[in-house]
Amino acid sequence: MKKVLVALDYNPSAEQIAEKANELAQSMNAELCLVHVVADASYYAVDYSPIMGFGGFNTVNNIEMVEELKKQAEHFLTAAAKHLGNNNIKTMVLEGDTASAILDYADEYNADVIVLGSHSLSAIDTLLLGNVTAKILRQTKKPLYIVPSSK
Repeated sequence: MKKVLVALDYNPSAEQIAEKANELAQSMNAELCLVHVVADASYYAVDYSPIMGFGGFNTVNNIEMVEELKKQAEHFLTAAAKHLGNNNIKTMVLEGDTASAILDYADEYNADVIVLGSHSLSAIDTLLLGNVTAKILRQTKKPLYIVPSSK
């Protein structure tokens, strides 16, 4: 195994997940790639009927907003890589549906293993928000290393 891909979100457990992924990569002398997924741009371009005076996002600013989200994600991943202190770390900001983006990039990157966190969501959270880890588990043919978290 030469390539480890870890997906990170902004949950406080991301530090623990990144550290476990780094330990795994170093134990195999493998390259580590940290990824973060920015939601599909169309999510931000929805025109809402005015709600409490809010009429939705201006689609002209949508591109600027997505670019700012990507810039912040790049900053987050760079800071995470620096925190880990491993010189063999790559970073990648992805865009789109989270599970699909991770799976597609895992194939493109030729990852040998995917590291994910498993947030302890309540049943209602899982029902309403879905569970990226569960979706990836059902759809991938690559080995997964799942780091449990209660945060």
